[in-house]
Amino acid sequence: MSKYPDSIDKITKARLRFSAFGSVVSIALTMFFIGTLAFFAYFSTQYIRNLSKKIEMEILFFADVKEADIVSMEQRIKMEPFIASSRVSSRQENTQEAIKTIGNNYTDIISNPINASIIISVDPKYANSDSLQVISKRIKKEQIVQDVQYPDFLVKSISDNFRTLQIVVLIISAIFMLISMLLIANSIRLHIYAKRFNIKSMLLVGATRSFVRGPFVLKGLNQGVWGGAIAVVLLGLMLYQGNLLFPQFVDFSNILPISLILLGVFVFSILFTIIVSIISVNRYIRIKDERLYL
Repeated sequence: MSKYPDSIDKITKARLRFSAFGSVVSIALTMFFIGTLAFFAYFSTQYIRNLSKKIEMEILFFADVKEADIVSMEQRIKMEPFIASSRVSSRQENTQEAIKTIGNNYTDIISNPINASIIISVDPKYANSDSLQVISKRIKKEQIVQDVQYPDFLVKSISDNFRTLQIVVLIISAIFMLISMLLIANSIRLHIYAKRFNIKSMLLVGATRSFVRGPFVLKGLNQGVWGGAIAVVLLGLMLYQGNLLFPQFVDFSNILPISLILLGVFVFSILFTIIVSIISVNRYIRIKDERLYL
Protein backbone atom coordinates (compact mmCIF):
# COMPACT_ATOMS: atom_id res chain seq x y z
CA MET A 1 0.00 0.00 0.00
CA SER A 2 1.33 3.43 -0.94
CA LYS A 3 2.21 5.74 1.90
CA TYR A 4 0.94 8.70 -0.11
CA PRO A 5 -2.79 9.61 -0.17
CA ASP A 6 -4.78 8.98 -3.35
CA SER A 7 -5.30 12.72 -3.79
CA ILE A 8 -1.67 13.10 -4.75
CA ASP A 9 -1.08 12.36 -8.44
CA LYS A 10 1.71 10.16 -9.80
CA ILE A 11 3.88 13.09 -10.88
CA THR A 12 3.74 14.61 -7.41
CA LYS A 13 4.54 11.22 -5.88
CA ALA A 14 7.67 11.01 -8.00
CA ARG A 15 8.62 14.52 -6.98
CA LEU A 16 8.12 13.68 -3.33
CA ARG A 17 10.43 10.67 -3.55
CA PHE A 18 13.29 12.85 -4.73
CA SER A 19 12.35 16.14 -3.09
CA ALA A 20 14.33 15.56 0.09
CA PHE A 21 17.43 14.43 -1.80
CA GLY A 22 17.05 17.22 -4.35
CA SER A 23 16.60 19.82 -1.61
CA VAL A 24 19.74 18.69 0.22
CA VAL A 25 21.79 18.69 -2.99
CA SER A 26 20.53 22.13 -4.05
CA ILE A 27 21.16 23.53 -0.57
CA ALA A 28 24.66 22.03 -0.50
CA LEU A 29 25.59 23.37 -3.95
CA THR A 30 24.14 26.78 -3.19
CA MET A 31 26.00 27.07 0.10
CA PHE A 32 29.16 25.82 -1.62
CA PHE A 33 29.05 28.55 -4.25
CA ILE A 34 28.16 31.21 -1.68
CA GLY A 35 31.09 30.04 0.45
CA THR A 36 33.35 30.06 -2.61
CA LEU A 37 32.49 33.69 -3.29
CA ALA A 38 33.04 34.57 0.37
CA PHE A 39 36.46 32.91 0.37
CA PHE A 40 37.40 34.53 -2.93
CA ALA A 41 36.55 37.95 -1.49
CA TYR A 42 38.49 37.21 1.71
CA PHE A 43 41.62 35.80 0.08
CA SER A 44 41.63 38.54 -2.57
CA THR A 45 41.52 41.17 0.15
CA GLN A 46 44.32 39.45 2.07
CA TYR A 47 46.44 39.05 -1.06
CA ILE A 48 46.18 42.73 -1.91
CA ARG A 49 46.92 43.66 1.71
CA ASN A 50 50.05 41.50 1.57
CA LEU A 51 51.10 43.26 -1.63
CA SER A 52 50.54 46.58 0.14
CA LYS A 53 52.90 45.50 2.93
CA LYS A 54 55.67 45.08 0.37
CA ILE A 55 55.39 48.68 -0.79
CA GLU A 56 58.37 50.61 0.57
CA MET A 57 59.15 54.31 0.77
CA GLU A 58 62.77 55.45 0.67
CA ILE A 59 63.74 58.67 2.43
CA LEU A 60 66.75 60.25 0.72
CA PHE A 61 69.07 62.73 2.47
CA PHE A 62 71.53 65.40 1.34
CA ALA A 63 75.13 64.21 0.97
CA ASP A 64 76.39 66.32 3.89
CA VAL A 65 73.91 64.93 6.44
CA LYS A 66 75.59 62.83 9.12
CA GLU A 67 74.54 59.22 9.44
CA ALA A 68 73.98 59.70 13.17
CA ASP A 69 71.28 62.28 12.35
CA ILE A 70 69.69 59.83 9.93
CA VAL A 71 69.64 57.10 12.58
CA SER A 72 68.12 59.55 15.05
CA MET A 73 65.37 60.47 12.59
CA GLU A 74 64.66 56.79 11.91
CA GLN A 75 64.20 56.16 15.62
CA ARG A 76 61.82 59.11 15.78
CA ILE A 77 59.59 58.36 12.78
CA LYS A 78 59.31 54.62 13.47
CA MET A 79 56.93 55.52 16.32
CA GLU A 80 54.44 57.06 13.87
CA PRO A 81 51.18 55.07 13.49
CA PHE A 82 51.53 54.84 9.70
CA ILE A 83 54.90 53.05 9.93
CA ALA A 84 54.81 49.23 9.90
CA SER A 85 58.61 48.84 9.92
CA SER A 86 61.73 50.87 9.16
CA ARG A 87 65.45 50.44 8.76
CA VAL A 88 68.49 52.50 7.88
CA SER A 89 70.29 51.62 4.66
CA SER A 90 73.90 52.75 5.09
CA ARG A 91 75.91 54.79 2.58
CA GLN A 92 77.97 51.71 1.73
CA GLU A 93 74.85 49.64 0.97
CA ASN A 94 73.34 52.36 -1.20
CA THR A 95 76.62 52.91 -3.02
CA GLN A 96 77.00 49.22 -3.84
CA GLU A 97 73.41 49.12 -5.08
CA ALA A 98 74.05 52.14 -7.31
CA ILE A 99 77.22 50.55 -8.71
CA LYS A 100 75.29 47.39 -9.59
CA THR A 101 72.60 49.45 -11.31
CA ILE A 102 75.04 51.63 -13.28
CA GLY A 103 77.44 48.84 -14.11
CA ASN A 104 80.68 50.55 -13.12
CA ASN A 105 82.30 52.20 -10.11
CA TYR A 106 81.43 55.86 -10.55
CA THR A 107 83.28 56.77 -7.35
CA ASP A 108 86.54 56.43 -9.28
CA ILE A 109 85.51 59.42 -11.40
CA ILE A 110 83.42 61.65 -9.11
CA SER A 111 82.93 62.08 -5.40
CA ASN A 112 80.20 59.90 -3.96
CA PRO A 113 76.93 61.94 -3.78
CA ILE A 114 74.98 59.11 -2.18
CA ASN A 115 74.17 59.16 1.50
CA ALA A 116 72.47 56.72 3.83
CA SER A 117 68.69 56.46 3.53
CA ILE A 118 65.72 55.21 5.51
CA ILE A 119 63.55 52.43 4.11
CA ILE A 120 60.05 52.34 5.59
CA SER A 121 57.13 49.97 5.10
CA VAL A 122 53.75 51.64 5.53
CA ASP A 123 50.90 50.09 7.47
CA PRO A 124 48.39 48.56 4.96
CA LYS A 125 45.69 50.96 6.18
CA TYR A 126 47.75 53.82 4.74
CA ALA A 127 48.95 51.99 1.61
CA ASN A 128 46.94 54.09 -0.82
CA SER A 129 47.94 56.94 -3.08
CA ASP A 130 46.31 59.75 -1.06
CA SER A 131 47.76 58.64 2.29
CA LEU A 132 51.23 58.10 0.86
CA GLN A 133 51.22 61.59 -0.64
CA VAL A 134 50.33 63.05 2.76
CA ILE A 135 53.06 60.98 4.46
CA SER A 136 55.59 61.99 1.80
CA LYS A 137 54.83 65.70 2.20
CA ARG A 138 55.06 65.41 5.97
CA ILE A 139 58.49 63.74 5.83
CA LYS A 140 59.79 66.21 3.25
CA LYS A 141 59.27 69.02 5.73
CA GLU A 142 62.35 67.77 7.58
CA GLN A 143 65.26 70.03 6.61
CA ILE A 144 67.72 67.16 6.20
CA VAL A 145 65.44 65.26 3.80
CA GLN A 146 66.18 65.64 0.11
CA ASP A 147 63.36 63.53 -1.33
CA VAL A 148 60.94 60.67 -0.64
CA GLN A 149 60.54 58.00 -3.30
CA TYR A 150 57.97 55.22 -3.62
CA PRO A 151 56.30 53.31 -6.51
CA ASP A 152 53.30 55.59 -6.94
CA PHE A 153 52.12 53.81 -10.11
CA LEU A 154 52.07 50.43 -8.32
CA VAL A 155 50.20 51.92 -5.37
CA LYS A 156 47.52 53.42 -7.61
CA SER A 157 47.19 50.15 -9.52
CA ILE A 158 46.73 48.09 -6.35
CA SER A 159 44.29 50.59 -4.85
CA ASP A 160 42.16 50.81 -8.01
CA ASN A 161 42.13 47.04 -8.52
CA PHE A 162 41.15 46.51 -4.89
CA ARG A 163 38.14 48.83 -5.17
CA THR A 164 37.08 47.26 -8.46
CA LEU A 165 37.44 43.76 -7.04
CA GLN A 166 35.34 44.63 -3.99
CA ILE A 167 32.53 46.07 -6.13
CA VAL A 168 32.51 43.16 -8.59
CA VAL A 169 32.55 40.49 -5.87
CA LEU A 170 29.81 42.31 -3.93
CA ILE A 171 27.54 42.53 -6.99
CA ILE A 172 28.13 38.91 -8.05
CA SER A 173 27.61 37.66 -4.49
CA ALA A 174 24.35 39.60 -4.10
CA ILE A 175 22.95 38.34 -7.43
CA PHE A 176 24.00 34.76 -6.85
CA MET A 177 22.71 34.68 -3.28
CA LEU A 178 19.33 36.01 -4.43
CA ILE A 179 19.03 33.42 -7.20
CA SER A 180 20.20 30.62 -4.93
CA MET A 181 17.84 31.55 -2.13
CA LEU A 182 14.92 31.59 -4.56
CA LEU A 183 15.86 28.14 -5.88
CA ILE A 184 16.11 26.66 -2.38
CA ALA A 185 12.86 28.35 -1.32
CA ASN A 186 11.04 26.95 -4.36
CA SER A 187 12.35 23.45 -3.65
CA ILE A 188 11.13 23.58 -0.04
CA ARG A 189 7.80 25.12 -1.05
CA LEU A 190 7.27 22.34 -3.61
CA HIS A 191 7.60 19.72 -0.89
CA ILE A 192 5.18 21.56 1.39
CA TYR A 193 2.78 22.19 -1.51
CA ALA A 194 2.54 18.44 -2.07
CA LYS A 195 1.46 18.04 1.57
CA ARG A 196 -1.08 20.86 1.56
CA PHE A 197 -4.05 18.48 1.87
CA ASN A 198 -2.41 16.74 4.83
CA ILE A 199 -1.94 20.12 6.49
CA LYS A 200 -5.58 21.07 6.01
CA SER A 201 -6.77 17.63 7.21
CA MET A 202 -4.73 17.92 10.40
CA LEU A 203 -6.20 21.35 11.09
CA LEU A 204 -9.75 20.05 10.51
CA VAL A 205 -9.33 17.32 13.13
CA GLY A 206 -8.17 19.84 15.74
CA ALA A 207 -4.38 19.93 15.44
CA THR A 208 -2.80 23.20 16.55
CA ARG A 209 -0.81 25.30 14.12
CA SER A 210 2.42 24.70 16.03
CA PHE A 211 1.81 20.93 15.91
CA VAL A 212 1.24 21.06 12.14
CA ARG A 213 4.23 23.32 11.63
CA GLY A 214 6.63 21.16 13.69
CA PRO A 215 7.39 18.30 11.24
CA PHE A 216 8.04 20.69 8.35
CA VAL A 217 10.34 22.87 10.41
CA LEU A 218 12.17 19.77 11.64
CA LYS A 219 12.58 18.53 8.07
CA GLY A 220 13.84 21.96 7.01
CA LEU A 221 16.31 21.82 9.91
CA ASN A 222 17.55 18.37 8.83
CA GLN A 223 17.93 19.47 5.22
CA GLY A 224 19.77 22.59 6.29
CA VAL A 225 22.14 20.59 8.51
CA TRP A 226 22.92 18.04 5.81
CA GLY A 227 23.20 20.64 3.06
CA GLY A 228 25.41 22.87 5.19
CA ALA A 229 27.60 19.96 6.28
CA ILE A 230 28.14 18.79 2.70
CA ALA A 231 28.93 22.35 1.61
CA VAL A 232 31.48 22.75 4.42
CA VAL A 233 33.18 19.47 3.42
CA LEU A 234 33.31 20.55 -0.23
CA LEU A 235 34.68 23.96 0.75
CA GLY A 236 37.30 22.31 2.97
CA LEU A 237 38.45 20.12 0.06
CA MET A 238 38.54 23.15 -2.24
CA LEU A 239 40.62 25.13 0.26
CA TYR A 240 43.04 22.24 0.77
CA GLN A 241 43.56 21.84 -2.97
CA GLY A 242 43.78 25.60 -3.45
CA ASN A 243 46.48 25.85 -0.78
CA LEU A 244 48.51 23.16 -2.55
CA LEU A 245 48.22 24.85 -5.96
CA PHE A 246 48.22 28.54 -4.97
CA PRO A 247 49.75 28.82 -1.47
CA GLN A 248 50.39 32.57 -1.84
CA PHE A 249 46.70 33.22 -2.53
CA VAL A 250 44.95 30.57 -0.39
CA ASP A 251 46.86 31.39 2.77
CA PHE A 252 46.17 29.45 5.98
CA SER A 253 48.33 31.67 8.18
CA ASN A 254 45.21 33.13 9.83
CA ILE A 255 42.82 30.25 10.41
CA LEU A 256 40.21 32.15 12.47
CA PRO A 257 38.50 34.04 9.57
CA ILE A 258 38.47 30.84 7.51
CA SER A 259 36.79 28.97 10.36
CA LEU A 260 34.26 31.76 10.83
CA ILE A 261 33.33 31.71 7.12
CA LEU A 262 32.82 27.94 7.22
CA LEU A 263 30.73 28.26 10.39
CA GLY A 264 28.76 31.11 8.81
CA VAL A 265 27.94 28.98 5.75
CA PHE A 266 26.75 26.12 7.97
CA VAL A 267 24.63 28.33 10.24
CA PHE A 268 23.16 30.27 7.30
CA SER A 269 22.14 26.99 5.64
CA ILE A 270 20.21 25.93 8.76
CA LEU A 271 18.59 29.28 9.49
CA PHE A 272 17.52 29.86 5.90
CA THR A 273 15.86 26.46 5.47
CA ILE A 274 14.05 26.83 8.81
CA ILE A 275 12.78 30.32 7.95
CA VAL A 276 11.60 29.26 4.47
CA SER A 277 9.89 26.19 5.93
CA ILE A 278 8.03 28.29 8.49
CA ILE A 279 6.92 30.86 5.92
CA SER A 280 5.81 28.19 3.42
CA VAL A 281 3.85 26.05 5.88
CA ASN A 282 2.18 29.13 7.38
CA ARG A 283 0.91 29.98 3.92
CA TYR A 284 -0.95 26.67 3.65
CA ILE A 285 -2.15 26.84 7.25
CA ARG A 286 -3.93 30.12 6.48
CA ILE A 287 -4.97 29.31 2.92
CA LYS A 288 -8.68 29.07 2.08
CA ASP A 289 -10.08 25.68 1.07
CA GLU A 290 -10.99 26.73 -2.47
CA ARG A 291 -7.39 27.76 -3.16
CA LEU A 292 -5.94 24.33 -2.25
CA TYR A 293 -6.51 23.12 -5.81
CA LEU A 294 -4.75 26.09 -7.47
